[in-house]
Order: sequence, then structure tokens, then C-alpha cells
Amino acid sequence: MIRVLRWMPLALVTVLFLAAATRLAAGEDRVRLEIVVTAAGSGNPIQNAAVYVRYKNRRLLLKDKTISLTVKTNPEGTAVVPDVPQGQVLVQVIAKGWKTYGEFHDIESPRDSVEIKLERPKKQD
Repeated sequence: MIRVLRWMPLALVTVLFLAAATRLAAGEDRVRLEIVVTAAGSGNPIQNAAVYVRYKNRRLLLKDKTISLTVKTNPEGTAVVPDVPQGQVLVQVIAKGWKTYGEFHDIESPRDSVEIKLERPKKQD
């Protein structure tokens, strides 16, 4: 019993440290990311486009984890990803009949918006 009590403070400090580290890593600023997909020429919204969002989830004690999410655009051409960390995010858009889009974006404000203009593929001769 006495040996168990001797290790109790060390175990308590370890648990508190791990809880604080987890809270610190999870405490990064999160963003509501809105992605608007339109046609380059006309500006018409592109409905039902697949939007892939990829970012690294920073962790203090463990290796960073890559998160990949897929959402579809609504009839207004908008897709919303509600919980993205601030920083660099890869956005890829695939829609039938349009060129595939993929670029990194720096997300900084709490409600950020990315506008993407898709182009039609060039006809091959």
C-alpha cells in the first residue's frame, strides 16, 4: 500500500501533463470553411461537384495526422466544411464535364471562403 502511495504523485503529474498537452494541441483555432464552385466563363454555380479537403491535424505528442474530408456542392455551388484548423489546406474539386482543380489555400479567418472557378476541358483534335 505504501509503495502505491509513493508513485501516486508521479502518476497524477503524468496524467495532468498529458491532459494539458492534448488540450493544447486541440486548442488550435478552428475555421468554418465555405467553398464556392462556379463556371469560369458564366459564373453559374456548379452543383454536385465533389470537393476534397485535406489538412494536417497537429498533435503535440504524436505524429501529425492527415485528415481527408469529402463534401458535395449544393444547388448554389457551395460546400461547407465546418471544422478546419487554420493554416494550409489542400482543396480539390472534381465535377463531370469540367477540368479538375487542386490547390493549397492558406486559411486564416474564423469564417473563411474559397472561390473556385472551373473551366471546361479543351477539345482534342
